[in-house]
Amino acid sequence: MIHHEQINATFANSVSSRFPKEESYLVAVSGGRDSMALLHFLQSTGYQNLVLCHVNHCLRGAESDADQAFVEEAAKSLGLPCEVHSSGVAAHAAATSQSIEAAAREIRYRFFSDVASASNCKQLILAHHADDQVETVLINFFRGSGSRGISGMDQISQRVVNQVELTLIRPFLNLSREAIDRYVSKHDISFREDESNAEEFALRNRIRNRLIPTLAEVFERDIRPAVLRSAELAHRAEQWAKNQEVELPRKENGLDVSSLRNMPDALRDRLLLAWLRESGIPDCGFSEVAKITEILISKSKPAKTNLPGNHHARRRAGILFLEFPEADGKNSK
Repeated sequence: MIHHEQINATFANSVSSRFPKEESYLVAVSGGRDSMALLHFLQSTGYQNLVLCHVNHCLRGAESDADQAFVEEAAKSLGLPCEVHSSGVAAHAAATSQSIEAAAREIRYRFFSDVASASNCKQLILAHHADDQVETVLINFFRGSGSRGISGMDQISQRVVNQVELTLIRPFLNLSREAIDRYVSKHDISFREDESNAEEFALRNRIRNRLIPTLAEVFERDIRPAVLRSAELAHRAEQWAKNQEVELPRKENGLDVSSLRNMPDALRDRLLLAWLRESGIPDCGFSEVAKITEILISKSKPAKTNLPGNHHARRRAGILFLEFPEADGKNSK
């Protein structure tokens, strides 16, 4: 459920006990309310070995450039290094047939992996909070993502991008937006207001601004605690299932087709979805698993299917493998 706790000394102690202050961390900072609250919290709690990472998506013209300048100035005032990347997200989205959101996320994580590799710092702190979790769970539910998707984000998770394994850390994940707002007001934290958050082009914005208020009106109550409770139950079920299941049947640079064909459907689906996610395939869910299962089971050729972000899955010589866009400079086969 949403925890309306304060960001106080007790909360700070709980965070620092899990994530030691003396270690080095990358911090994703957009300049918005949540990430600036996170940066202030980390600094005031005693985290010193931080590298700020900012991506200018070039979607809002001068406003995007002002966001970048704001983050760079904040880093300078705190005496922290700041890595910045500018990229035309709209062009990338069009070239890869992705949504703006998916393309922006892909660009961000590629940049994070580049910084992680160059700095030899693989721990990335993100400002996701409980309301972000609610939106994520609802998006995954309506995508038919199954229990793994409905369990939402983890406070600590791993993500492989460009062969770099990032550890993603979300210390604010159990904090409500209201708790963060109170913290920002209490400490008079400066931040940049992203006016595009109110626009309807992004799915997450529509979930936040239209779907959640409509559901609250229909049920005549705040539906967020119920969504988060469902996410927690799904997470527990996932943890149990993970302890029961077998390892991915790896073979050369892919998966063994014969082993996958002989598995129960439910187990195979779980393993394929886990494989897609660990490989960094964006926006993958049941429909992508179903497409891969089709070429996996079929004996016909060519055995190839399209995946989000110009990725492909292919079956050849008894091996199921992924093909990545040329821009990645890699191929898993």
